[in-house]
Amino acid sequence: MKKVVFIICLSTLLTGCGDRLTEIKDAASGINAAADSAASALSPDVHSVRAIKITYNDETFTINDLFKTILRDTRWEYDADEGKLVVIGTWIDPLFVEQQWDDAYKKQLAETGEVTVTSFIQDDKINSELSDAKLTFNGEVILHMTGEDALNHLYETYIHK
Repeated sequence: MKKVVFIICLSTLLTGCGDRLTEIKDAASGINAAADSAASALSPDVHSVRAIKITYNDETFTINDLFKTILRDTRWEYDADEGKLVVIGTWIDPLFVEQQWDDAYKKQLAETGEVTVTSFIQDDKINSELSDAKLTFNGEVILHMTGEDALNHLYETYIHK
């Protein structure tokens, strides 16, 4: 009798799990489709821009190396007609280290702080005069750097990371 009750209980539990398992499979499939779509959405222009070499203080690295190192979860947007490159990512320490933020604030920034770097590519180089870096937290720009100062700060962060 105990075996029959056990089998009935197990069958009841597993019946509800079938729908959940289908939902989980569908969600995983959707995530894979979105990742594949994002990967294919990058035009050949973006790939060539990401491969541009930067030389700073006797160090050579690519635009891709720079942003993949100093930001997390990077997204790339490139308008070939304007030469406008926008890189958006999540803040990670030690970017903007001179700000003297406490550990609790840094933890919040690491979760939801968004960095947007806008640059213009001219003759396979970043135009430092037209560069812009912003850190946004809770919908508010809390740090904004422009021009050569912004780029040099990003480069220094990369070199010292």
